[in-house]
Amino acid sequence: MSKEKKELNWGQKYFFGIGDLGFNFMSNIETYYFSYFLTNVAAFPLALVTMITTIGSMVDAALSWVYGIILNKMKPLKWGRYRSILAVLPWMVPFLYLFQFKAFGNGMFAAIIIIIGTISSHIIWNFPYVANMSIINVAAADAEQRNALSSVRGLWTYIARCTYSYIGPGVVTFLAAKLGESNGYAAAAFVFGCVMAAGYFAHFVMFKGYEETGAEEVARMEREAASAKKAGNTKKVGLLSAIASNPQLLGVLGSYLLYMMNSFCYSAFAVYYGSYIAQDAGFVSRYLLFANITAVVGSIVSKRVANKLSTKTTYQMAFLILAVMYGVAFVFRWNPTIVIVATSVAGFFTAFVTVMIVPMLANCAIYSEYKTGVNCTGTVMGFINIPIKVAIVTRGLLISAVLGITGFSASIAVEEASMSVKNGIAAGFTLIPAVFLIIGLLIVTFGYHLTDDKIAECSAEIAKRKQQA
Repeated sequence: MSKEKKELNWGQKYFFGIGDLGFNFMSNIETYYFSYFLTNVAAFPLALVTMITTIGSMVDAALSWVYGIILNKMKPLKWGRYRSILAVLPWMVPFLYLFQFKAFGNGMFAAIIIIIGTISSHIIWNFPYVANMSIINVAAADAEQRNALSSVRGLWTYIARCTYSYIGPGVVTFLAAKLGESNGYAAAAFVFGCVMAAGYFAHFVMFKGYEETGAEEVARMEREAASAKKAGNTKKVGLLSAIASNPQLLGVLGSYLLYMMNSFCYSAFAVYYGSYIAQDAGFVSRYLLFANITAVVGSIVSKRVANKLSTKTTYQMAFLILAVMYGVAFVFRWNPTIVIVATSVAGFFTAFVTVMIVPMLANCAIYSEYKTGVNCTGTVMGFINIPIKVAIVTRGLLISAVLGITGFSASIAVEEASMSVKNGIAAGFTLIPAVFLIIGLLIVTFGYHLTDDKIAECSAEIAKRKQQA
């Protein structure tokens, strides 16, 4: 008999996502300080810096799709397929991650140690990252619960983004002062790695009883196999076949790729906009602060909107309003105040996309299991890494292309930049992201047709099959 779905408890409703707060704190050490550490602290030559960062990012991107597949294919562990991962693997990360920020000199040997620390820590932390999202589908009984869990997870994510600018640099500065600059960054990586691990362990505790234990899952799978054999149905469907049977997944991933390209594009051009158009050193700080504050509010509101309109409609609405807000920002590109207001409104609906992508992927996993009988939750949730990594790769190419077309040159003084350069920067900050969002909206509109009612029917049928096994 399968695990009966239960009501969400108070810890899940308010604190699921605390592990994501820790994850964001941990990963932001890399985002904000890794390049600086390599060049200014470790004093690597630029050629070695390029080698270190390129190898690390390429391996990370190449492996982005395999974590969910491994989680689905491996034998379930003692506390369950996903909860066991949350309990154990995160505690390995701090001890590996610190070597990404520990330089034993500035030669090839030191570079290799940092590359090993980078790759190994990322591999280990990607498993709990995927397991953490997959647990939503395991625990939630319906679309409302999936939206609730994803919403509170989004809330903690945006709280992390709002508070990191104050907490992160402070911790790094304090540890560098106490341990020396050469050790401060490694210590910060270790500390925030422990915060992440503790947060994921809290998730492990709060979902006790919501997932089958390893023994329960093995017993159920044996019963299902015996039942299928008795019925003469011995045909096996692999994970990749289960995914291929569900074209809806391409609609979700394709739209999210366009969203991530939009996100990386406007984030990268924000600095150029502040320097060349607003000509205000404080522009980026205000832009990020207001956009993240509105995103915190948006993450709270999103679940209520989705419960009224449906998951897909909420996702579509967010894409449309985001595109409109960036269009408004482009029209009023010479007025930084209006631009900040427009991007702050956009920040509110950015949270809708971040929150809704998880239940939409969960819907795809449910639909695949309904069609094939194969539970591929971990695989489907793990695919969220692919759009992110692809967008990172294309980000640099796009930024360089836009700046090159406009005739941008860093040697030209800000005050002397041509209108062509300024319009190109404004387009990169607002108009091009709006175009990405419109394309993403079209992809999800015509490429994803699962409704919440359909998924409820699929879930009921899956539960019935498991009860009969």
